[in-house]
Amino acid sequence: MVPLVFTGSRPTVKTAVAVRHHHEPMDSPYRAQRIAFGTMHGKQLQVAEPFASVLAATVIAPDGLDTDQFGTFTGDVRRVQTPAEAARAKAELGAAALGVPTALGSEASYGDLAGILVPVHEELLIFVDLDRGIEVIEGERTITRLPPPRRARNLADAEVHLSGFGFPAQALVVRPASSHVTHPAHLAHPVHLHKGITDLAELAHAVHRAAAASEDGYALLEADLRAHHNPTRQVVLRRLGQRLALRLRTTCPACGSPGYGRTVTLPGLPCRACNRDTDLVRADVHGCPCCPRTHTETRPVTTAEPVFCNSCNP
Repeated sequence: MVPLVFTGSRPTVKTAVAVRHHHEPMDSPYRAQRIAFGTMHGKQLQVAEPFASVLAATVIAPDGLDTDQFGTFTGDVRRVQTPAEAARAKAELGAAALGVPTALGSEASYGDLAGILVPVHEELLIFVDLDRGIEVIEGERTITRLPPPRRARNLADAEVHLSGFGFPAQALVVRPASSHVTHPAHLAHPVHLHKGITDLAELAHAVHRAAAASEDGYALLEADLRAHHNPTRQVVLRRLGQRLALRLRTTCPACGSPGYGRTVTLPGLPCRACNRDTDLVRADVHGCPCCPRTHTETRPVTTAEPVFCNSCNP
């Protein structure tokens, strides 16, 4: 998998000033603080270690949160917000539940990259500090090839496809195969939609129930994309947790706010052959989530190969 990293923060940065930013190894504006993670899917387990080692902070997921209210991968609860809005809402829900001003939230999306049909997983990890009035986002876009949904009439049919899903480390969702078109109400019915399947007995039961509810007699097997059942998401969340913790330890050279770091990537790396701009990144803009201070860092690679040029390789 090839990671394509993007990051962001608010407010929008409007000026560019060449500066250097730094932090002392032991500096932490969040030392000994409790930070809520608005999740019901164990995401705090991926970020707790870097937040403890880098920031000396404790990440806690409050009990009893319903983050499914913001939408589910399986469609039984529609997503109506953008990924950033949903992640922010989860963080604010966690902060309120734990009674603290600092919180985390995350949201994942799966789909094809616009225009080129490359399958990607995008993960956003957001940090909010309600006392300081700041928000910092780290994100990562990773090329990923999810196994396609598979049809099965019984356990024997299903077992043929299990290795392709990475079962049981990667859990499964089972639903009626025909429900997508003819019976959307089945999606929301707990009898017909089975999530988090990690053992064969549970799988046999789910396939039997879903196939019986489907007009064509088939169940549909899919990867469960929730973080606690998805090992690849856990890896990405650990990387984002490390990057976000380091960034929160980095203070703005102008106002001292935590969270100074990369906010925008600038495309336009020139082609080595024709010198025309490509879509590859040529520089990064670093900025503050609290004040307008920014600086731009040019990346060490100064030219792009012609294979990435729309003129040389249309």
